[in-house]
Amino acid sequence: MIQKKKIIRVARNCQFCKEKKEPTFKEVAMLARYISERGRILSHDRTGVCSKHQRAMAVAIKRARHLAILPFVSGL
Repeated sequence: MIQKKKIIRVARNCQFCKEKKEPTFKEVAMLARYISERGRILSHDRTGVCSKHQRAMAVAIKRARHLAILPFVSGL
């Protein structure tokens, strides 16, 4: 039989849990770190943010886009 390889995941700690703060739409520089160069929201696997703060961050990015603080698409 063929045995499956075990995937070893690196345990990352959430930046927001460490600092005990919530992501807000007003912090543009912080939100820009979690957006790709094409303007997409990066997944929590790539950013290391917990799922609770990933959802809050996605809402904050969307609010900042609607208020024209962040662009919807960049690099066209």
